[in-house]
Amino acid sequence: MHILSVNVGSSQEVTIKNRPAQTGIYKMPVTGTVTVTRFGLQGDVRIEKRKMGLEHSAVYAYPFEHYAYWQRKLGRDEPFPVGQFGENLTVTGLLEEEVRIGDVFRFGNTVLQVAYPRIPCNKLNERMGLRFAPMFLASRKVGYYFRVLSEGTLKADDGIELLERDESSPTMEEFVRISFYEYWDSEALQYLLQARDLMPAWRETIEAKLNRAQTANGWHGLRKFEVVRREQESEDTFLLDLKCAKGRPLAPFHGGQQLTVVLAGHSANQQRQPCILCSNPKDLSTYRIIVRHRASPDPTDTHDPVASHLVGLETGEHIFCNAPHGTYRTIEKENDRLPVLISQGLGIAPMLSLLYELEEQRNQLFLFHQPGADEPQRLKSEVRTLLARNPDWQMIQAAPDRLNAERVRLHAPLINSDIHVAGSRAFVEHLVNEFMGLDISPAAWIVQHID
Repeated sequence: MHILSVNVGSSQEVTIKNRPAQTGIYKMPVTGTVTVTRFGLQGDVRIEKRKMGLEHSAVYAYPFEHYAYWQRKLGRDEPFPVGQFGENLTVTGLLEEEVRIGDVFRFGNTVLQVAYPRIPCNKLNERMGLRFAPMFLASRKVGYYFRVLSEGTLKADDGIELLERDESSPTMEEFVRISFYEYWDSEALQYLLQARDLMPAWRETIEAKLNRAQTANGWHGLRKFEVVRREQESEDTFLLDLKCAKGRPLAPFHGGQQLTVVLAGHSANQQRQPCILCSNPKDLSTYRIIVRHRASPDPTDTHDPVASHLVGLETGEHIFCNAPHGTYRTIEKENDRLPVLISQGLGIAPMLSLLYELEEQRNQLFLFHQPGADEPQRLKSEVRTLLARNPDWQMIQAAPDRLNAERVRLHAPLINSDIHVAGSRAFVEHLVNEFMGLDISPAAWIVQHID
């Protein structure tokens, strides 16, 4: 481990968001010995006060190993000059996966302590000539700031000596990943709070994230899931069972809700698709989602990129998801309203989760179902199993295109009922219009389009 280059910068005017601004991010290598004081390197301009405090941001170091990575990533023919990322010290051998919060190093005869990872701003975008900051942060190849424990001098080619390390303190990579991308994980946030000599400003930030995670309805941000089971339902419909990739408990959900799958994870080019949850809300060992992928005869057609990706997933592979969301039926034990569930085709999927949720809470229930093309037979089999163990639940199955509001009214009392309709948009809208024509006003309506 050694210092490859010592870099300082003067004040320069740049344009950021059509406004002039001063920056010291343009660093140039210097030769000879450089004095390091409590607030940084002699000759290095500091333009603005750091949110975390100048004393905690005295020296910024960046590993030279990342230069080749960014050259490849950005498709550059020429290598970047040292100091490109605004660092005071271009170093070798101190990667973010190894360096921990609170580590103490000797650089030359100066003693520095790792304070926190660099969080990029718009000035880095200007320096790189593109919207680079999100990409930089997502890579977790961000470098880190030091506070000065003992003032001294240093120069290029000086060795770097590790003096102290707390192995229970998080690494730079862990700190960035958890605080910016896995902030739904309360256990991981508690781990960050154990960081050695964590600054008050960062402690306050992490504690706020922890409080939010512990009180969230679901989780915030994206959570990584592993595919643990894949079942083909029909030519274009399949089921995926998912578990948390970190082994954390899953958040509760309700029948009728969805799980949004996000492609390109934490990048700026995300693509999203909500998928119906069709597992048992009382069993949170896994989530099960149903996915329909209609193959296009044109191989260049990418109108459904998320489903195209999901259809190729195998067990052991990973996806990112937002928390369960969507309108759901409020189930209260003292509520004696009659559930009337009406589904068509794939609409049986949300009904299955709802049936699991209603079991042991409603003695009487009506389920009307109109078959559709490629409907999930395994899910229908589960529905029949649930109905068999709840003898007062009734299922009325209609022939294709024969289910209408009049037929529902003949079988089920609708005045004091909760009606949940799920199916194709055409089916749902036609049925709702029929009910309105019959002047039927149930206690509650929930409609769900599945196309």
